Amino acid sequence: MSKPRRKYSTHPPPPSLSSLPEEIVLRCLALVPRSSHLSLSLVSKNVRSLVRSPELNGLRSIRHKSSLYVCLRKSYNYLNIHWFTLRPSEKTATAAMEYRLVPNPTPFPPHRYGSSTVVVGSNIFFIGGSGEPSTDLWILDTRSGDMTQGPSMSVAREKGELAVGVIDGKIYVIGGGRSFPEERFNEEIQVEVFDLKSETWEIVGMENLRKTSRCSASVEGKVYMVEYKETNVYNPRECERERMVRMVSQRLEKGGRKDMLNDSAFLVCVVEDVLYAFFNRSGVMWFDTKLNVWRRLLGRDGKELPFILRADAMAEYDDGRLVIFYVLRKVEVVDTVTKSVRCMVVSLHRSGDMICGTVDWSGIVGTVPYSFGFLQCLTVSN
Repeated sequence: MSKPRRKYSTHPPPPSLSSLPEEIVLRCLALVPRSSHLSLSLVSKNVRSLVRSPELNGLRSIRHKSSLYVCLRKSYNYLNIHWFTLRPSEKTATAAMEYRLVPNPTPFPPHRYGSSTVVVGSNIFFIGGSGEPSTDLWILDTRSGDMTQGPSMSVAREKGELAVGVIDGKIYVIGGGRSFPEERFNEEIQVEVFDLKSETWEIVGMENLRKTSRCSASVEGKVYMVEYKETNVYNPRECERERMVRMVSQRLEKGGRKDMLNDSAFLVCVVEDVLYAFFNRSGVMWFDTKLNVWRRLLGRDGKELPFILRADAMAEYDDGRLVIFYVLRKVEVVDTVTKSVRCMVVSLHRSGDMICGTVDWSGIVGTVPYSFGFLQCLTVSN
């Protein structure tokens, strides 16, 4: 009995990345988030050299060009406002890269900038009131400096009591519409949506929620609200009764154990579609949306980062990096007229199911009057 003949495929193997021209490979790599560069560098020596090349950084900066807008104000004075931009200095043969807060070149009109904010492209949307409820919507064009008033909401809302996020070309505003102090813990929270195309507001329902938080951001098509001991998630793509999910906040410890996160967050931001929060005692953590747990930001060696212990503002900067600002405390300030603003620029890298951080730069970026503090820190597309 004769053996059956082996069948050989006549189709050539698919081309590998190394078989493509270097220019095309660089354009492909420019589409990959910076946080995945560590994993990419393990593919081959050639890919590792391209990931570290200045040509790739140039392509990414062109594709993902944005600016960081920082707003500082005098304490309890929403009219004494100053806008700054974080700028890197040019490298020289004798000096390393430095960063400075410089006055924003575009003159912004006087306004009560303390409202809740979201950024869409080059526009900043200011929603509700800063010290008292308001139905106002104001839109700041950061390119021209023009401020225009949009259509009013149906309910007056106040910063600190409402959550905001941008999903599918719509701004979602959750809660913040209480009229009396006793309504702070009302179980029924109203959700109102602003359609960016039609420029109209629509009430899309009531959600069962104890209260909303000033710490909110949109990630993966959902609005996350970080509150003490709990994290609430609003998913507009789910059916009516499953949109709001309230979870007990947990953090993932060594060995896969989950512990209660009895901590308060007062800052959140999104970097390459990952939610980061600064907690009072735990420092910077990121939210694992697959396991629904908070995880620590680790160093390259897998150990906890001890250096990010303070933050007054944070945001995404320079295409996938995390920037953190803080001002010196009173006990650290000798001069009671001015105080220094410090900054950390942190690169983020994915390593398996972990996110690791590396401080690229740390130092003083400016000096402000003693009574000044952070009001806004926003990443705006150019």
